[in-house]
Amino acid sequence: MDIDNAKSKLERRCASDKALAHLRVHKYGKSLTLLSGPDDDAQKHARFTHIAGNAWGLSFPRHTGKWEKSPFAGTIDELVDTLVDNFPHYLDSY
Repeated sequence: MDIDNAKSKLERRCASDKALAHLRVHKYGKSLTLLSGPDDDAQKHARFTHIAGNAWGLSFPRHTGKWEKSPFAGTIDELVDTLVDNFPHYLDSY
């Protein structure tokens, strides 16, 4: 999947889902990051990194500022469902 198409798809998903409506999507290389808050002090919530084809990996921010890879991989939709269903605390606004 083209990263720009994946970004658009994730933006639409965020806009249509009440649990994600406060988030925006930032593209960097092969990754899409869910952010909230002002641009000069954005809060990182989760990152999707393209692996191959339609496969993506899910990572979470650490207190050190680095990313922690999770064991979860799948399509963007599958990973968003995993995030919302199993890790809603990562979606909280601060």
